[in-house]
Amino acid sequence: MRVSELEEYISPFSVKILEDRGIRELFPPQKEVIELGLFSRKNFVISIPTASGKTLIAELAMVREIMEGGKCLYIVPLRALASEKFEEFSIWEKIGIKTGYSVGDYESKDEWLGECDIIITTSEKADSFLRNSASWIKKISCIVVDEIHLIDSFKRGPVLEILIAKMRKINPDIRIIGLSATIPNSEEIAGWLDAELYTSEWRPTELYEGVYLRNRLELFHNGECRVKRIDGGLDALIAECLEDGGQVLVFDSTRRNAESTAVKISKITKKFVGDEVDEIANAVLEENDGDMSKKLSECIKKGSAFHHAGLLNSQRKTVEDAFKSNLIKVLVATPTLSAGVNLPARRVIIKSYHRFEPNLGNVPIKVLEYKQMAGRAGRPGLDPVGEAIVIVRSSKEKEKVIQRFIHGTPEDIESKLKVEKHLRFHILSIISEGFAKDFRSLSDFFSLTFFFYQNGIAPDYEIKRVLNQLENWGFITQENLGFVNLAGETGGGGLAPTELGKLVSKLYIDPLTGFIFYDTLEKFDDLSEVAILHTLCRTPDMETLYIRKYDDWVEELADKFRNELTYFPSELSTEYDWFLSEFKTAMCLYEWISEVDEDLVCSRYNISPGDLRRITETAEWLIYSFRRIANFLDHPVQSELVKLESRIKYGIKDELIDLIEVKGIGRARARKLYNYGIRSKEDLLENRAKVSELIGKKWAERIIGEITGEKDFS
Repeated sequence: MRVSELEEYISPFSVKILEDRGIRELFPPQKEVIELGLFSRKNFVISIPTASGKTLIAELAMVREIMEGGKCLYIVPLRALASEKFEEFSIWEKIGIKTGYSVGDYESKDEWLGECDIIITTSEKADSFLRNSASWIKKISCIVVDEIHLIDSFKRGPVLEILIAKMRKINPDIRIIGLSATIPNSEEIAGWLDAELYTSEWRPTELYEGVYLRNRLELFHNGECRVKRIDGGLDALIAECLEDGGQVLVFDSTRRNAESTAVKISKITKKFVGDEVDEIANAVLEENDGDMSKKLSECIKKGSAFHHAGLLNSQRKTVEDAFKSNLIKVLVATPTLSAGVNLPARRVIIKSYHRFEPNLGNVPIKVLEYKQMAGRAGRPGLDPVGEAIVIVRSSKEKEKVIQRFIHGTPEDIESKLKVEKHLRFHILSIISEGFAKDFRSLSDFFSLTFFFYQNGIAPDYEIKRVLNQLENWGFITQENLGFVNLAGETGGGGLAPTELGKLVSKLYIDPLTGFIFYDTLEKFDDLSEVAILHTLCRTPDMETLYIRKYDDWVEELADKFRNELTYFPSELSTEYDWFLSEFKTAMCLYEWISEVDEDLVCSRYNISPGDLRRITETAEWLIYSFRRIANFLDHPVQSELVKLESRIKYGIKDELIDLIEVKGIGRARARKLYNYGIRSKEDLLENRAKVSELIGKKWAERIIGEITGEKDFS
C-alpha cells in the first residue's frame, strides 16, 4: 500500500509529511492493520517484531484521532524514551499538531499540556496527573501504550494496569492501542482491552538466530540450519561483522563484565574509527571524570562503549546517539538495555544469558527477555539480515539454549497487582480520587484490571487487609465497612480518604513511606541531619545499598550515631541487616551533602556515578514529601527540611545554598568561589575578573549572563 492512499484518512498534508520522511510504501503489517480498522474507533493490540513499523501505526492512528477532535496520551516505559518520541512526533507540528512531554515531579499538574494534542509520558507520571487532578487528563480520548508487555513487570506493571483501569472508568469510550514486539498471551491482553488483535512475524530484515561453540556457528532460520566456521571466539565474531560494514551489540551479565568486555574488544574496533569519535569521548567526561567515565572515554576513542545503569543519563544518551550514528561500532550492554531505547545492530551477540539479581546472584534470563534482545538484530535499510548469536561452552549447553531460547516460547504475561505493596499504593489513590466510595465499588473497580481478567476474581481478602492497614495509619476512614466475600454476600458501608491520606496519594509515595514520615514527626520534635537522612532511607521507596563483607565500618559508625537515630533495632533482630543497609545509604547521602568528592563517594560505597545520581534524585523527592507532611503538621523541623532539600539536590553544605541557585554553578565551582570570598550574586557581579580567573572566562560569562542577561563581559 502506498502512503498516498491514506489521503482520505489523514489528509494530503499528512501524507506529504510521511513522504518527506522518505516513507512512500507501507510495510505489510501496517497495511494489514489499516485494513482491520485502524482508522475506526476500535481498540488494538499490535504485536509485531522490532523495526516492523509499530510506531508509525500509532502515529497514523493519533493523527486521525486529533483530526476528529481528540487528544492522545502516548505511554512509554522509560523517561529517556519520552524525549526520543517527542523529537520523533514533533514533525507533525507542520500541520498544527502540538506535541508535549513530561516526566518526573510527581506532584505537578503541568496544565500547559492541555494545549497539546499528543502528550508523551511514563505510566507513573500519567497516574500522578490523575492523582493531582490535572484538568486536561479527562479530555484524553486515545491512549497508546508502548511496550504493553511490561504489564508483566513487577515494578511498572501494576501502575500501567491501574492507569488503564482509571482511564476507562473516566471515559468508557476511550480508545486504547497497545504495542509490543513480543506478547506470548496476546489474546488475553486483547480480551481484557476489548481489542482487535494483530500479530505478525514479518520483519524488514530477516532474523537468523544461532549458537556459537568452539569456532562453529549454527544459524537457524525458517526451519533450516546454516553452519559456518569462525575461528577466534567473540573477537572473531565481532571482527567479521565490522569488516562487512555492520555494527555489533553485545549483551553481558554484569556491569563489570560489560566494562571489561568493551575494553578488550576496543583493540579490534580501533581500526574502524577515526578522529570523529574524539568529541564524543570528551563529552562523556563533562559531568564526571572518574575512573569509570575515563574508561568509557578511552573505549569510545577506539570505537567501542559500554552501557549500564551506572552511567549518568547524559553519558547514556551520548553513547546511544553515537551508536545510532554508526560512530561507535560495538556496544556492550547489560540485559537492562533489552527493554530500553531502540538500538538495532546487524549482529547481536549474547555473551551471557544470565543477569544479576540481588540475593540470587546470576540467574538465567526469561525467554521473553531473550526475544527482546534477539529482536534488535538487523538495521532496517542497512543490513541484509540480522543475526542473534548466543555463545555457549558445551554441547549440552548448546542443545539447552536451542531448545529453551531459539525454539522456545516466551513466558505468559501475568499481572503482579496482587502484591500487598502495590495494592496499598493504588487502593489509597483509588479512594482519594473518588473512584470508590465503599467496598463494593472498590471491588468493582478491580474488575477492570488485567488481574481480574486473568483470575476471574478481585483480590477481596487482600483488599480488606490493606484497607484496615490504611485506616490504622490514618489515611482513610471506614464506616460499617461491608465486605463482599467469595459467596457474593455483602454488607454496605463507606470509604473516605483523610486529608493526610489525600496528601500522601498526591505525593506519589508508598503509603508506608507516608506513615514512616508521619510517625517520626509525631514522635520527635527535633531531628538531626543524620536522623532525617536515615528516615528517608528507611522507606520502601528508597533504593538501599548492599552490605558487603568488608563493610564492618558501617556497624561501627551506626553505633556512634545511635543516640541521634529515631530507629535502632537490636543486633539480634532479623531487621538488623536491613537497618545496616539503610544506614549505609544514609551515610552515602551524608557524605554527598558534606561535599565529599563525588569519585571518593562512589569508591567508598562501591557504586557508579549513575547510582549516586539515582540515589540523590530519589532522596530529593522523598525529602520534599517529608517536608510536605511536616508542613501539614506544622512541625518545627520544616525549615531544616527546606535546607536539606537543596543540599541533597546539589551535594553542598548550608553555606553554598544561595550561590548554587545560579545556573551554571555546580558544587565544585560554588566551593571554589566561596573559599575566595565570593558568596552571593552581588559578589559575583562585583568581582567579575576574579570569577573569570577562578572558573574560566567561558563559564564566568555564562554565569554573569544568567544574572544580568549580558552576553559577555570584559
